[in-house]
Amino acid sequence: MKLFDRQKKQEINLYSYYDHAGIVRHLEDMARQGWQLEKAGSVFWTYRRCKPAELRYAVVYFSKASQFDPEPPAEQREFWELCKATGWELVTNRYQMQIFRNPAPDAIPIETDPVVQVENVRAAMKKGSVRGDWWLLAGSLLQLWLQFRSAYTIRDLLLSTFTLSAILIWLMLGIKAVVELIGYYRWCRKARTAAEEEGVLLSPRTRKWWQILQILGLLVIFTVDLPLLLLSPSLSPSTRMVILVSFFCYAVLLLIIYGSRQLMKKKGFSAEANMGFNILIAVIGSLVLMGGLVWTGFRIAKAPSLQGHINAETRTSPAYPAGDTEHTYTVYHDPLPLTVEDLVGETAYTDYSCCRAVEGTPLMTAYKYRQEVPYVFDIVSEEDGPELLYEIYEVKLDCLYEPVKQSFFKDKTFSVPGKFKFTVSQNWTPVDAAPWGALDAYRFIREDNTPIGNFLLCYADRFVEIRFDPWYDGAAPTEKQMALVGTVLGLSLIHI
Repeated sequence: MKLFDRQKKQEINLYSYYDHAGIVRHLEDMARQGWQLEKAGSVFWTYRRCKPAELRYAVVYFSKASQFDPEPPAEQREFWELCKATGWELVTNRYQMQIFRNPAPDAIPIETDPVVQVENVRAAMKKGSVRGDWWLLAGSLLQLWLQFRSAYTIRDLLLSTFTLSAILIWLMLGIKAVVELIGYYRWCRKARTAAEEEGVLLSPRTRKWWQILQILGLLVIFTVDLPLLLLSPSLSPSTRMVILVSFFCYAVLLLIIYGSRQLMKKKGFSAEANMGFNILIAVIGSLVLMGGLVWTGFRIAKAPSLQGHINAETRTSPAYPAGDTEHTYTVYHDPLPLTVEDLVGETAYTDYSCCRAVEGTPLMTAYKYRQEVPYVFDIVSEEDGPELLYEIYEVKLDCLYEPVKQSFFKDKTFSVPGKFKFTVSQNWTPVDAAPWGALDAYRFIREDNTPIGNFLLCYADRFVEIRFDPWYDGAAPTEKQMALVGTVLGLSLIHI
């Protein structure tokens, strides 16, 4: 067996399914170069080397054909025999599209009535590509709506690798469907008019550039979108492994669906049975995979070590209230760029839980830090130490800075249809930014006009939201503490 068969070659199909004229011109040109079509696939077309020759090709559409048929319908086989009797040899067929070849330069065309030709194309497209494009467009719009609806603010959108990846994929698929539908319906309208009024078959506009763009879109998904997902700073090594395994499982599922379809065709199952079984496999397989991913996600969430936390420990508190079960909680020991001790000196309390979490995309990254007393079912004691919570949002593009800033002032509405709906107001009031070394600074005000220890600090490329409560009981931090916050969180790269 030769590693490279020089008698065969493959090329990417750059023609729309209904572009019969463009396909014919290309195949006849390939014959002049010494290549005859052997098989037409969805993406790749296979050619076999031959002597350069002037061959005639014809593309005919048979709407009753289906990719699930175990064998061509009797009506289709009879049509092939009639074509063969007139010198037209069937080269290959791809669902409803059939490609014939004739060595005679003056061969009589298979179809001569332009009206019938247009209607055959319409019937084939309605059953195949057009239906698929409409379903693709509907699915894309639904997914885009769900992705945008899931984000309360632009920060939620920019921080979610999964959301941005999904938006990119579904946006590209939606654009593909729209362009395909517009191009087809424009040709169909003009072709019907030309066939009925002028008695000619209008050739579709060949759009190789569009087919090339689609191929480039697929490359973008695999070279940009997938790395975007896998290289997200918010993903632990275990989560990245889960994503890779899930991609592999979905690829296996697609192979199983394709293999079962081909096997059932070979065994002689009807098109209806084949289609139903394929849909069943797709639904069950997708549910199993999604269930497995959800289960794995919960397992990772319950295992701090799998999330990248260092020396995390699990503790059990006494039952509270009496008669209840014991409560299990996690104490973290992650490194923090700024601690309570840095701000107020050593404290009597030493049993802190220090947690670091990172999430983000190449557009924005959020670093979330918590130094807090471990949550147990005990009444807060005076012996408990002060707590510190802060988040740093790094904006990677200047054009996103202002929209992200405005997102902090946007009220958030949470709702469950038919159950409840409430709004969380974002009442920030400007304060002096100079002590923080910031461009702007804001303090949170309760609805009763009581200021609390929440501050929003705006720096050149980031925003810092820090909460000092309850350790200073509403009093403003000192200028020394403000300056330290600005130096460590606002101006340095220590947290990265």
